Amino acid sequence: MALDGLFLNRILTELADDLDDAKINRVHQPDRHTVTLKLNSHRRGGCALLLSAHPQNARLHLTERSFDNPAQPPLFAMVLRKHIEGGRVTGVSQMGLDRVADITVEARDDIGDIRSFHLIVEIMGKHSNIILCDDTMTILAAVKPYGNGVSRYRRVLPKEPYIAPPPTGKTNPLFLTEEEFGEVLLDGDLAVTLDKAMLRSLEGISPSTAAEIVYRSNIDETLLLEEAGSYELRALYTQMKGIIEGDTAPTLCRKNGKTVDFYDQPLRRYESERIAFADLSALLDSYFGAKERENVFASKKSSLLRVVTHHRDKTAKKAEKRRAELGRAIDGEKYRLYGELLSANLYRVADHAEDVTLENFYADGEEITIPLKRELTAAENAGHYFKRYNKAKQSRNAIREHLAKNEEDLAYLETLCFETEEAADDSDLEEIRRELAQSGYLKERKGGKKRRGERPLPPIETAYLGHTIRIGRNNRQNDRLTLNSAKKDDLWLHTKDIPGSHVIISRNGGEIPEEVIVRAAGYAAYHSKARNAAKVPVDYTEVRHVKKPNGAKPGMVIYFEQTTIMAEPRKEPEEDGAASET
Repeated sequence: MALDGLFLNRILTELADDLDDAKINRVHQPDRHTVTLKLNSHRRGGCALLLSAHPQNARLHLTERSFDNPAQPPLFAMVLRKHIEGGRVTGVSQMGLDRVADITVEARDDIGDIRSFHLIVEIMGKHSNIILCDDTMTILAAVKPYGNGVSRYRRVLPKEPYIAPPPTGKTNPLFLTEEEFGEVLLDGDLAVTLDKAMLRSLEGISPSTAAEIVYRSNIDETLLLEEAGSYELRALYTQMKGIIEGDTAPTLCRKNGKTVDFYDQPLRRYESERIAFADLSALLDSYFGAKERENVFASKKSSLLRVVTHHRDKTAKKAEKRRAELGRAIDGEKYRLYGELLSANLYRVADHAEDVTLENFYADGEEITIPLKRELTAAENAGHYFKRYNKAKQSRNAIREHLAKNEEDLAYLETLCFETEEAADDSDLEEIRRELAQSGYLKERKGGKKRRGERPLPPIETAYLGHTIRIGRNNRQNDRLTLNSAKKDDLWLHTKDIPGSHVIISRNGGEIPEEVIVRAAGYAAYHSKARNAAKVPVDYTEVRHVKKPNGAKPGMVIYFEQTTIMAEPRKEPEEDGAASET
């Protein structure tokens, strides 16, 4: 959900009460996009106001998060400290329903006179900005100063007059009647969907808000404006007014463990977990804090994945090169044939001949032409070809050894790629990073060695029909699970010839029902690179038949006496509603 004009209107209403006559004790600028004001509020006591001009996460709200500040404050922070530190907030307002907030501050200047300042926050995507103006609306400083090279409409530079962003030309929906609402929507292209029509015509509404209005109106989202009648327009107007005038109920939406959206009311179009908050600042603090953590994690994952894919692609090229070399070495078999045919037909080879055509007694007398070295006798030419054959044979054996090693490394790196893509948190990434370092693919970071007493991650664990099912998260955990934890008569499962997790079913002293095997096979299919397939081949056998060859990479095993079944990937371990992850 974008922080649209309607939402900004709500949060500024909250902040107007929270910040009334609040004293600005300290100004910080933790990064180039963010400013925090340490405040003393009559209502909140000590608190902090966060202002952000981030291209994707611009916003303003009270925050309880702490930030690391640079040793040398940026220039913008220094200007803010000079003019508004020690001042008091006297007002918070919005420019229409545009995403522009104006925080007015009264502070004493260098000679002790009280002056008014405007701290303007423009929440406009990549054009977001934080601008400080004096009481004449002359710009003193900006987080992102720019001149006519960026915009011909206005200059955001010190000593320039502040000019608000270009007007959108849209209609403020706060005071529209139903009749005016219909007229505004119908004044334009009719071959658009209803949400697009609202976006085009109404100020302060984001795509997500427009989609929510259509959903609450129980109207097909593909319906075009030209196909809508008075019933649909009335339903849209009613639901829009319901959102505008409804009580504030800050809500966060999460799905599959990830933060997906937020609004000042519950979003009904999401089938997801909904978390309520006491106020909009707490909601935004939680939402953007979670998003930033997710972004940082995604960046770490992407960085680690680049390392793994680099080594994988490099190994794949080596293997391809070895296969080409092996193909040329296998062609060396013809040299043995040439030598044998020449040895059997020495008397038929003329002196100083460039080639000779002989019958191939291995191919029912089919004739074959053999190139010759003119300076050599027939016997010497035969010996020359036998030498080339022996050299090719030796090369072939060495190439096969190298190729086998390359293919083993490639299979291992494929599993690491899969595990990195599937990593769920920092601890998963750290274990993969440690494995890469121990395998020689990555330099060990300072302080990156496993700390004494640090416990490795446990497997995912659930139960079904009285049998415990455990699922490895990564290669080293797969080894521990299969080779150390599992009993010899437990059942081991793994996708056939596909990178994935080891899965163990505890036998518990009895036979394992087929439905338990099918369920565990579904987990193995899901926790593999083939999780998006409809059916995945999964092998299972007793743990006693799973062995780790000497020198094998983590997670790499061989197995025998297996049975193969086709399994549908099963997303979550469930045990009749009593799944557990330990």
